[in-house]
Amino acid sequence: MVTKVIGDWNEFIADLIVGGANSLQIGEVLIQWGTGGTLSGGEREITYPIAYTTTPKVFLTFDGVGVTPEDTASIQLSAISTTAFTVQGRRILDGGAATNVTDQDTKGFGWGSIGINNA
Repeated sequence: MVTKVIGDWNEFIADLIVGGANSLQIGEVLIQWGTGGTLSGGEREITYPIAYTTTPKVFLTFDGVGVTPEDTASIQLSAISTTAFTVQGRRILDGGAATNVTDQDTKGFGWGSIGINNA
């Protein structure tokens, strides 16, 4: 393990940021985040900016959909790999029928992932 004395905070942070503004790596732990929009046909695949060595943990936040107050909407992870994950959106209509969340419904979602990158 290497110990680094922090003399310049900006230089220290610059050493941790990898692959762009939405990723941070400390040792082998890689944290990435971003946002998504439309769910074409009820699904959308998000590719990580940097691939993980093992399957990471992924979390989602949902901004909701533009449907009537009587309807309910949700998103969930339907697949997770070392390079990408798939988000699936469903809408429960007043009366109980379920449909896919469509392009015009989606308001957006945020995502984050944390895992190992020792490549």
